[in-house]
Amino acid sequence: MTTAPKRKHMPKRRTEPTANQSSTAPRRRPDLRPQFFLGLEDSTLVATDTLLQIKDTVVDTVESRAMSVVYGDAGLGKSFSTRATIQEMNPDLILPLDFARSRPGPKDLREELFHQMNLSCKMPGTPTAFDKLLRETLPRRPYVIVCDEAQQYRRENFEFLRKLWDNCDPKPAILFVGGREAYETLQSDPALASRIYIRLEILAMTEDEVLQAVPDSHPVWRDADEALMKRIDTQYTLGSFREWVKVTKHVLKGMEHFGAEKVDDRIVDWALARC
Repeated sequence: MTTAPKRKHMPKRRTEPTANQSSTAPRRRPDLRPQFFLGLEDSTLVATDTLLQIKDTVVDTVESRAMSVVYGDAGLGKSFSTRATIQEMNPDLILPLDFARSRPGPKDLREELFHQMNLSCKMPGTPTAFDKLLRETLPRRPYVIVCDEAQQYRRENFEFLRKLWDNCDPKPAILFVGGREAYETLQSDPALASRIYIRLEILAMTEDEVLQAVPDSHPVWRDADEALMKRIDTQYTLGSFREWVKVTKHVLKGMEHFGAEKVDDRIVDWALARC
């Protein structure tokens, strides 16, 4: 695992629209805001070690116009922290390759890049013509290609992006975010592996990190007993922020069910039985 670089200031998000921005808004622009799991109300964004490491990685990758990968098990905050970071950047320069269908192919990537850059020309009919258009268009702006759920990518997707990156001057920044399968695919190909600038593995929170971060994430845990939180983490959540959100949702319902004002063992037992 590569140690995250020193923290740097993020490029400021553009606040003033261009003259023609309102009349030519990008098509099919996904919502890039971080979404709290299960829509948990009163949640707070916490500057966890995971978020700070990912922020450093994104900033360094963008400044270097490099390719990097953020990987780890599900539920550890990779996508959430990435989205929180790119909120501070110019949204018109972020090209998110998000797909509703699983296992997208290079054709899907080409078409999504075409739409995300809001190109006004006709979509090319052949891969060769399409790649030529992308190679000519991407260098015109300091674009950042964000590939979330990259564990679903086929090897040819990574190869397509590698060749696209190789043949652009200046190059776009490319950030792969996904499970360990994405990292293993990248590492298995020498041509891909040699071009990865930062490899950041995201691990589950330690017990100390849980006791520091979870109380800041939601009011229900601010006065909770530490021993109770350790029990929840040992029995169920195991340092996963997503699992903590799930437990929190059930705990809130349990407090309403029992008419309680504070989390206790009875409510925790009730909540864990529903998880």
